[in-house]
Amino acid sequence: MVRVFVVEDHPLMRDMLSEFLATEEGIDVVGVEESAEAALERLPDPLPDLFLIDMSLPGMSGIELLRQLRERRPGSCCAMLSGHGERHYVEQALDAGARGYILKGEPDELPLAIQRILAGEQFISHELQR
Repeated sequence: MVRVFVVEDHPLMRDMLSEFLATEEGIDVVGVEESAEAALERLPDPLPDLFLIDMSLPGMSGIELLRQLRERRPGSCCAMLSGHGERHYVEQALDAGARGYILKGEPDELPLAIQRILAGEQFISHELQR
């Protein structure tokens, strides 16, 4: 069972992500938070297999959360969720240590992205590879 923790500030998107992932066989959503600060306060133990982090969070950004997670818990595996398809956002996330960059408008990619990231591969949404 793959344990996933979602950090997303928009309530509708957060609910949709959680519900979608919960219906996927082999995926267990072990945490859902609306901000980077709340996620850092409530880190589960043991750590989830993957953090799915919204790029644009209020307060501390998704990139800063990723950096904090990797500093505090070096074994953390993180992927960015974003509505931003510009190359510089992708590069910024990967430079900070993200193992994947998944566009929010491509939910069908999520199970494949999770599988590949946890297999040690890097995943970039297909739309961004064109």
